[in-house]
Amino acid sequence: MPLSLMEQNVLSVLDEQGLIGAFRDLARIPSITGQESVAQNWLAQHMQRIGLDVDLWTIDVAELQKHPRFPGMEVDRSDNEAVGLVGTWQSEAHILTGKRLVFNGHIDVVPEGDHANWYHDPWGAELVDGRIYGRGACDMKSGLLAALYAVKAMRDSDFPIKGSLMVQSVIGEEDGGLGTFASLLRGHSGDAAIVCEPTQLQLIPAQAGALTFAVRVHGKSAHACVRLEGVSAVEKYLDIHRTLLQLERERNSEVEHPLLGKLPLPYPLNIGRVHAGNWSSSVPEELIFEGRIGVAMGESSDAVRHQFECTLANLAEADPWLRDHPLEIKWSGGQFESAEIPLDHPLITLCQQSMFDLTGHKPELEGAPYGSDLRLLVNGGIPAILFGPGDVRVAHKPDEHVDVAEVILAARAYIVFALRFLL
Repeated sequence: MPLSLMEQNVLSVLDEQGLIGAFRDLARIPSITGQESVAQNWLAQHMQRIGLDVDLWTIDVAELQKHPRFPGMEVDRSDNEAVGLVGTWQSEAHILTGKRLVFNGHIDVVPEGDHANWYHDPWGAELVDGRIYGRGACDMKSGLLAALYAVKAMRDSDFPIKGSLMVQSVIGEEDGGLGTFASLLRGHSGDAAIVCEPTQLQLIPAQAGALTFAVRVHGKSAHACVRLEGVSAVEKYLDIHRTLLQLERERNSEVEHPLLGKLPLPYPLNIGRVHAGNWSSSVPEELIFEGRIGVAMGESSDAVRHQFECTLANLAEADPWLRDHPLEIKWSGGQFESAEIPLDHPLITLCQQSMFDLTGHKPELEGAPYGSDLRLLVNGGIPAILFGPGDVRVAHKPDEHVDVAEVILAARAYIVFALRFLL
């Protein structure tokens, strides 16, 4: 159906220049996971200037960790304040009866790595040929600001809102999701949610899970000149690595999920860090490797942990050294369950039709092979989808970027989503 006059009116007052300027300002503020407070305070002030009701609070991480459903955390937050932030615009007349739509976006970003690998300044928010470059440009400060400016456009147009719109700026998504978890516990809930992750403006109603682990491999030290008298933890790890690659192949064979099954590797098992030895002329007596394993749709995290542990136990049982020197497995950091909503859910229908009416093209439905805060919302009873500007394939990489036109189109889509949802 064509866009209504009301929708056209709100779209016409979207402050595109202000959106891109604010996005670039935020992208210049480093907000690496665990160090997000400066960016959160900046954004809180920006929300206040826009006219939102702002809840800015210090999250008691130690207390949160006692919760039985705490989603996990990797970074040490003992020296940095954890700050929660939610901005809300609501109708006082419909505060108890109106619908509530949540826009959720994480402000934390992964470390930028070696600057020598970047052509563009990772904290410069450089605008070149219609693209903005920088850590977090794609993942996901662009989506977060697009949502905020969509709400601003609705306020500026004097749209008679029947319910509430909420922008959750959350921390700690990259290492578990404590920001969204804390926001929900604080009562910032809704009837549906749009998680503004980079999806190239396709709709993702299903996400796999991911569990992080650390495994300690014991060896026996000896001088390198008589290395046969020692047992190299590195050599033991090589056998472990081959076994885990085989486990990954088994877990990704015959995947039948209608969305995840389309992907070449829906449930990756990745080793991200390996540390071994203490001297170049000594046989390494210890190796620690860390990684993540995907959680299949509908699969429990406990089942994944059990399979992983049994796989390594079977390997150790066949190796005399490992049998007598057991591997130490620790499940640390983020523990992401899988989550999805039905493919015929009204939220999906609304968003697909809205994008078609806005652009003439219906977005594809896709599955995500990564964990996100969507699972905290969906598994907490709030229907949610992933939808936002940017390509996840450039996230976490040097010269991360996003197209300006896509950021603006995302904001326009969020406007139509919200208008139709709140009717």
